Amino acid sequence: MELVIISIFIIGYLFITIENFISLNKVIPSILMATICWSLIMFWNLPVFELDNALIKWKDPNYLLSHHLGNASEIIFFLIGSMSIVSIIDMYSGFEVLVNFFYSNTKRNFLWIINLLSFFLSAIIDNLTATIILITILKKIIVNYKERLHYLGLIIISANAGGVWSPIGDITTTMLWISNKVTTINLIKKIFLPSALCMCVSTFIGSLMPIFNGSIQIKKNKLSKSDFKRGFWILKFGLGLILFVPILKNITGIPPYMGMMFSFGILCLITNIYYKSYFSMDKILKKLDFSSILFFLGILLSISSLESLGKLYDLSHWISNIVYSWKIKTFILGLISSFIDNVPLVAAIISMFNYSIDHEFWHFIAYMSGTGGSILLIGSASGITAMGMEKIDFFWYLKNISWLAFIGFLSGFLYLLIYPFFSL
Repeated sequence: MELVIISIFIIGYLFITIENFISLNKVIPSILMATICWSLIMFWNLPVFELDNALIKWKDPNYLLSHHLGNASEIIFFLIGSMSIVSIIDMYSGFEVLVNFFYSNTKRNFLWIINLLSFFLSAIIDNLTATIILITILKKIIVNYKERLHYLGLIIISANAGGVWSPIGDITTTMLWISNKVTTINLIKKIFLPSALCMCVSTFIGSLMPIFNGSIQIKKNKLSKSDFKRGFWILKFGLGLILFVPILKNITGIPPYMGMMFSFGILCLITNIYYKSYFSMDKILKKLDFSSILFFLGILLSISSLESLGKLYDLSHWISNIVYSWKIKTFILGLISSFIDNVPLVAAIISMFNYSIDHEFWHFIAYMSGTGGSILLIGSASGITAMGMEKIDFFWYLKNISWLAFIGFLSGFLYLLIYPFFSL
């Protein structure tokens, strides 16, 4: 029966990747494979497990489903909160104000500007929120859909690269940080340069593509003085509240999704008080892409079914037994994270290995699992979100962007291998 569940998971992923060929919205296979996998686990009363420093058996799969639903909901509500804040900023013309600060005459220069913004913004807030913000900005600047997809593909690479050198930039680095596997200072010292190399190499090679030839005219809307002032204030205040989320977590210990909801509530309160005539909760919620949210939920619950059966742990253990070099292990695990969510994969790795804090192994894992997720569109939260928001085709990404992501991924890995020889 476990083989049946694995087969359903593979078939569901296949339908997601070929959605454009069969005209089937990817939300449908995502939700169906999640519900079918968990229904089979419960119907056949299959033994399920939870990783907590050791493999613990749970007799009741209902409990474990609730546990994984809770974990998935944390990401979902974080996503809803960040999308809602972005929606409010957009409603008050905040991003139109931001567009007025973009100055570039060529498509190639604009690519570097938007990728550098993605790289650093994802480290400060997180790669998921940064991707949502940049998609919103791109829609206002790049009207041509085909061109926008190329920009967005490289933004995903930059956002994931930017997220791995910050303890709050990616879920996996946050997990390693909370688990006392890495410290903030050493993570930045060891991972910033390979992450920057990953972003720069991918961007440089991508910028040579013909689609980035020629000039660009950034359309800037002429706002009245009062609209510009209001939009600029909302933009600063909204982004400031997003930046406040990790600070609030460090001060109070509150989970990031609660911090994001708190920021959303504060922004709603302030805008409702000062700009009541413009404020509309219905308009804010109507702008949310709930198909992306449901798609994300289905993917996370589907992967959790394999995690609960211990299959991701078995996979990690199998790799550990057949590959003796831990550096090669991290490379293989990075490739695996391109098609399997890196969160449960890293959770399995944390429980399996007992390297000391700030050991090179953990720095390699932080880099490889984060940037490896860019190789395929379904390998990262930012990729899945972009897939939902911009209706990106899996095979289009595979053909046009995956090879760039792999070259960037490989360049950072080679740097990590060579760096110790230069530091001697």
